[in-house]
Amino acid sequence: MTNNQNQTYIIGAIIFSLIGGILLLIMDFGGWYAYNYYAGVRSWGYIGFYELPSGLIFLIPAIFLFYCTWISLKTLQNTNKTPNKNSLRLGFFLSLTVFLLALIGGIIFILTLEDVSDWWFDGAFYGGLLGGLLTSVFLYFVLKNMN
Repeated sequence: MTNNQNQTYIIGAIIFSLIGGILLLIMDFGGWYAYNYYAGVRSWGYIGFYELPSGLIFLIPAIFLFYCTWISLKTLQNTNKTPNKNSLRLGFFLSLTVFLLALIGGIIFILTLEDVSDWWFDGAFYGGLLGGLLTSVFLYFVLKNMN
């Protein structure tokens, strides 16, 4: 593979890890709306980073993705040096972890909603899921090309 292809993969990792990390911090993970017609009770809610202290759980995956952004930027800047394979490998595993955490978190979110009329996933879920998945895919290709 050419150096230009590796640069393209690195830029993809930068974009998706940065957007995913930001979405984890500024958007809701998911929300719900419930209405009991007979009792006349309506309730709604959401979960996200800014719902402290429980929202701090979103800080860890965001930090993981920001690490991927940082290590990808360092790799892009050092074009005449060999990239640090161990740092890229760690970024790959951290981004894959973010993807799995978002997937498992989404399943838990769905399973814990009982008697809810409507529920939805929001930007933080998609930021973690797609940001983690796409960052890990791009970093995988960079690592594969380094062999």
